[in-house]
Amino acid sequence: VEVKKFVKIGRPGYRVTKQRDPESGQQSLLFQVDYPEIAEGIMPRHRFMSAYEQRIEPPDRRWQYLLFAAEPYETISFKVPSREVDKAEDKFWSHWNQDTKQFFLQVAFRVERAFQNPMMPRGAPTNPSLRGPPPPPQGQPPPPGQ
Repeated sequence: VEVKKFVKIGRPGYRVTKQRDPESGQQSLLFQVDYPEIAEGIMPRHRFMSAYEQRIEPPDRRWQYLLFAAEPYETISFKVPSREVDKAEDKFWSHWNQDTKQFFLQVAFRVERAFQNPMMPRGAPTNPSLRGPPPPPQGQPPPPGQ
């Protein structure tokens, strides 16, 4: 098998969008990586790397790295929380648009505990439409200076 050699031409452009599902509180990241000069017949690849595999920073178990590679570009990586990834089909997906030469990857993290808005008391409904109107005022406030 012949190993293909490419001269690296720099880093690809990218955009990262943080997302959060308002109902469940589930957090996700959407990556868009631009590869306008990608080599013919090459499809971008991605993989997760543990903090203990990389040699750039001291290992920290709170983080993992998400790598994107496509010849002739340099491999790029993103430091993301070391949380379990939700691999459901609608939560974890990738798409290579060959016409625009853009690679998309969405990664959703599993909800670690039941989502609870910190501004609401425990047991209160999380959907604002289920809360109902506020209670009526309980009497008049005392006049100023008393």
